[in-house]
Amino acid sequence: MMDVNPNSSLERAAQYHEDSFELVVAKTSVCMLVLALSFIENVIILVVVKKDYRNRLRTANSFLITNMSLADALFALQNLPLVYNNFIMKGHWVLQGHFGMLLCKVDNFFSLISMVTINLTILAIAGDRFCAVYLPFQKIITRQKCFLLIFLSWFTSTLFASPMLFYANLQRVTENLTICTVPDQRVLKIWYMVLTGILVTTLIMMFAWYTAIGVKIRRQKLQFSLSQRAQRIRERRNRDILKMVVILIVVFYICSLPLLVLQMSRVLGFSTELEKNHGLFIAIVMMFMNGVINPIVYFTFNSSFREGFKVTMGKCGRCRSSAYVESPARVTTSRRAASTQL
Repeated sequence: MMDVNPNSSLERAAQYHEDSFELVVAKTSVCMLVLALSFIENVIILVVVKKDYRNRLRTANSFLITNMSLADALFALQNLPLVYNNFIMKGHWVLQGHFGMLLCKVDNFFSLISMVTINLTILAIAGDRFCAVYLPFQKIITRQKCFLLIFLSWFTSTLFASPMLFYANLQRVTENLTICTVPDQRVLKIWYMVLTGILVTTLIMMFAWYTAIGVKIRRQKLQFSLSQRAQRIRERRNRDILKMVVILIVVFYICSLPLLVLQMSRVLGFSTELEKNHGLFIAIVMMFMNGVINPIVYFTFNSSFREGFKVTMGKCGRCRSSAYVESPARVTTSRRAASTQL
């Protein structure tokens, strides 16, 4: 979360001075709570996939979801200290010098990587569903190809965010206010045009794929009898995953667009009107909520994740109970050994 316009930073600092300390603390607490929930939920997804006691999560779809959870968890972890900086410190970048400048560059770099990686991973899931529906008896996206898609999602987002390692810098706005920003507005305009192009292109591709998937599923209903159990199971699974990814797409754009529009408005110079009535705070919370909603969607529409979560929690519960039962036995044994020695 960077300031792209020094003038908007002054206006935002003035707004924070108008807010009471209690309100600023409340805003900070809300953002940190959302980020903490996002981090915990996505770590749970990673643990469930890592354990996978029943070996039902070794599919391309599960690995791509894991990639999204990893990006969401890193995004939440990275933004926890920045929330304090943006609200409590009123946007002032505390660390100065070369180390502070390095952190400024790294902050912007990783923020952009997470956003673009999630978008490209959703696109990869859409492609996987397209292949599964149109070529149900052929395994197009193998595990090796899936890992290649994951690598490409991070590699592409790294290329996209790499200019921030050069252009992001610290800028002193006033004597008591130093912000992390990109001073060259022309670079920001080009960057936002490229980002908009990526988001629009992926949205068009996903819309085209899912329109084709919907047509295919509709035709399959006419070609096969409802008495065929295997066909019904496959159709139900495809519909569930289809619903899951459509919701992920809608949630991603709804949560991301407000903050993106605000950032673009700063570059174009009309951010004042949009940021009134706590608009920036609402946009930031919506961006953070994306990482909270995604794991809920995974568990709602993917039975393998639900079962994996239940099994993992059951294993953890049994491990704790067995450790609790064993501990008194160990104490009794040690006491007997001590009495024998005496």
